[in-house]
Parts: sequence; C-alpha cells; structure tokens
Amino acid sequence: VTIVSALATAARHGILIKGGVYLENGRHLQILALDKTGTVTHGKPEQTDFLSIVDGDADHFRALALSLAARSDHPVSQALVRAASTLVPLNVTEFSALPGHGVEGQIEGRLYRLGNHRLIEKLGLCSPALEQQLDPLERQGKTVVLLADETHVLALFAVADTVKTASREAIEQMHALGITTLMLTGDNAHTADVIGKQVGIDDIRGNQLPEDKLRAIETLIKNDRTVGMVGDGINDAPALA
Repeated sequence: VTIVSALATAARHGILIKGGVYLENGRHLQILALDKTGTVTHGKPEQTDFLSIVDGDADHFRALALSLAARSDHPVSQALVRAASTLVPLNVTEFSALPGHGVEGQIEGRLYRLGNHRLIEKLGLCSPALEQQLDPLERQGKTVVLLADETHVLALFAVADTVKTASREAIEQMHALGITTLMLTGDNAHTADVIGKQVGIDDIRGNQLPEDKLRAIETLIKNDRTVGMVGDGINDAPALA
C-alpha cells in the first residue's frame, strides 16, 4: 500500500516510475551520476562573449552560427539563437548533428561546422594562439562554441549557465546518505571543474562523449556498484538507458 501510494504521489507531480521495485532499490544507491546542463545548472545559458578569429564581417559570422544553431534544440545552441535574434538566418542544406561535438551544414555552397573545443581539435584546426583565447573563458566556467569552415576557425562564442540554487543542497543530502556523486559532462574540463566544485560534487569528468558517459556507467555497474543517473537525454541517452 505504501509503494502504491508513493507511485501515485509521484505521478501527480509528473514523475513516472516503472514500478515499486525501483523505489525499494533506491536505498541501495551508492553512486549518483549527473549531467551538468539542465541538471546541476538551469540549462538556460546566455551568450556572454563573441570574437572574430579571422578578418571578416562579424555579422556574417554571427548569421552563419545562427543558421546552424537554429536547427538544434541544445540549450547552448539556443543561447546563440537568442543573442542573434536581430539577424536573418541563412538557408542550410545537408544539416547533420555531430553527437558530443556540434553540428554541420552547407550554407551558400560551403561546409560550416559549429561546435565545441573538442570538435576543433578533431578537425585539426586548433592552434596555440586559439588555445590562449579559449583558456581564460573556459577557466571562468563558460562554454565556448566555435564556428569553422573547412580550413579555419572563423569566430568563437562563449555562453554561461547558472547553477540551480538547490543543487548544492541536493548534493549535500546525497553525501549525508553516503552516496558518492559523479558529474559526466560534454563540457571542457575547466568548465566542468568550476561548476562541479561550486556544488561539491565528488568526481568531476569533462569532455565526455555520449559513449564515454555510457562506458563510465557500465564500468561502475561491472564493479558491483549500484548506480543512478540524472540527465536531459540529449548527449546522455545511452548512459541513462
């Protein structure tokens, strides 16, 4: 009767639980893994910085980024869209998502990519000079998004999210129950470290691709740990499953 009542109460609050066994197993939880954006933070970042990396029309770079970002539902992309609301998006063809990295598409007959630091490194477009521009932004806990064509990084955008006021308290409650907390985020290591330390998370891991998050959860489970996870289902759906 108690389990049925709990399930009914949860349902009234919009929380669906597969069955009573999951509530009962909750007391065995040893590790709680958390996504960052929308879980620890509000998930409503705003653009804070813009910088042209090469000579060119800054508004054109912003329009290119807007055109790609508008095709994505990711909170970081939507921050760029809001910041460029006065611009007109350009037509995008052959658009595709690059899981854990960003997006790409053809605009005006040229291939453009919009994505994170890891994407630019993968494309071989990173340089010591660019790293010097990214480092101070990332150390402030900001997420940097870069616009690139096939040969150059054209511009960078930085966005900042805010930590939920209840996050630190929730983490403290987990610790009081003897639960170890782990943050798995696709953001760079600097940003992950800043946010994770703000709320007191035990184990902070940045630069996590969807498959990295899955591998982390699988490893913990194989080591006979009872693991729970909270995320938004965008880049962590495999790990959540």
